[in-house]
Amino acid sequence: MADDERLPEKYRDQVRMRMVRFRTLGCWPLTGAVESEADTIEKIVEEMMTTTKSERTTRVIDFDQDASMEQKKREGYF
Repeated sequence: MADDERLPEKYRDQVRMRMVRFRTLGCWPLTGAVESEADTIEKIVEEMMTTTKSERTTRVIDFDQDASMEQKKREGYF
């Protein structure tokens, strides 16, 4: 992700190689990556069945209480 223009320059010197996946296509940068070694659909499904943490916990918008997705639901946004 370091070569993505959305990553502020000040963070580019802190880049580390990690194997990650995202909840859905197009999630970056709205949802943080989940570290994962799963490299097949079967392994991803297995990982999702055994995890104790929701992948929604990495949703950036939910850290801004005024604009959180849960708030948008309560307001009838979707």
